[in-house]
Amino acid sequence: MNLYGFLFCLLPFTYLSTASAQVQDEGIPVRNDTDRIFIKYHPEPTEANALAYIKHGVTHGGFGVAAGRTKESVSLDGSVALNEVKILADRLEVDPQIDYAEPDYLMKTMQIPNDPFYNQQWHYFDATSGINLPAAWNITTGSSNVTVGVIDSGVLYHSDLQDKLLNGYDFIKDIWIANDGDSRDSDPRNPGNNVLSGDCGYQEGTAVPASPVPSIWHGTHVSGTIAAESNNGDGVSGISWQSRILPLRAIGRCYGYTSDIVDAMLWAAGLPVTGLTNNPQPVKVINMSLGGSGSNYCPQNYQNAINRVVAAGVTVVVAAGNESVNAATTSPANCNNVITVGAIDRNGSRPDYSNFGATVDISAPGSSVLSTYNSGQKSPGQSIYSFMDGTSMATPHVAGVVALMYAVSPNITPARVEAIIKANARAFPNSSCNTSICGAGILDAGAAVLDASDE
Repeated sequence: MNLYGFLFCLLPFTYLSTASAQVQDEGIPVRNDTDRIFIKYHPEPTEANALAYIKHGVTHGGFGVAAGRTKESVSLDGSVALNEVKILADRLEVDPQIDYAEPDYLMKTMQIPNDPFYNQQWHYFDATSGINLPAAWNITTGSSNVTVGVIDSGVLYHSDLQDKLLNGYDFIKDIWIANDGDSRDSDPRNPGNNVLSGDCGYQEGTAVPASPVPSIWHGTHVSGTIAAESNNGDGVSGISWQSRILPLRAIGRCYGYTSDIVDAMLWAAGLPVTGLTNNPQPVKVINMSLGGSGSNYCPQNYQNAINRVVAAGVTVVVAAGNESVNAATTSPANCNNVITVGAIDRNGSRPDYSNFGATVDISAPGSSVLSTYNSGQKSPGQSIYSFMDGTSMATPHVAGVVALMYAVSPNITPARVEAIIKANARAFPNSSCNTSICGAGILDAGAAVLDASDE
């Protein structure tokens, strides 16, 4: 039996148009070497002489504290790799005269895109609850070899997305749900999914929805967070600047069937689907900002597909859900081998809507997330930008960071990706979230990408 799926977002608000560009970063690369070592001496000198430890390859005069110094930066004979300087620093600390020693790191300003709305994308850089994205960009801005599959309501050719979209597929079989005049086809664009009161049925005598709902360009918003055109002086920034998006339409008016979603997953990963030619451009990441509630187990159809996709080397990232219930009752959030994402707001708190519990693996910003959108109330209109709320908005933050991790470590396994993300999560800033209900912590893009680069 198929399980209905639906999109985990709340209605969008505050539409934006274009604006002037910001000053562009100078593009100086990050340094992984240094030609100096920093030494901090103890307040009271000993007879030990630090020069005895650094006489090979080090040039300076004096005897530290004995010569009236409490700290100094000592020149090396040319640039030395940071790991070698760290070894030297560890050896220096054997001397009781030295409090500590470390590389005198060469720093630069953080990689900041010139997209004019970047300064409103707090979810990337806010010190309390942002994902520390500029630190990741200093390591990589992604790779065009890493494609992210977005299983959603379809993606429109937004001005900030049009060059990032590959040829995807519309997997919706039901013609009424599809709302595009036919069943499955090769056009994954969202034709509009507005509904009237009662169009989605009745629950306990109450019409669903209770009142008309305009078209929600959910997949377009999700895709912009993952990989909007960045550093192009226009609109917003995506997390993985170089990645491509594979649009996979599986949710239409009201709902989408699990059987359609499963076929989209398999095809995205390059696996066979009856009636279709294999996808020539398999993805490395799948984003599923969708789900259905009402069961305490992962449907076998879902789990079988997820297991096959993950075995093919694809990381699957899913939303925890917006019902403010235990995510263990929501699928695919309660499936194995997925990264389940809960939401936090700008204060680092769990919003009232976000599902919770031990099933949640990590939390990411989900409130007032700015991304690509469309102005149409029924059918597609103009390219615009909008803020949206929901675990649907938190999920693509993780998917985008996973794409950056694959850029620096192409052969990393999905299990290792999840382990690194959890191990490098930042602590929650207040008691509304803890590791029992909100996952390992707040997503830290910089730390996760740096860790993955060592793989």
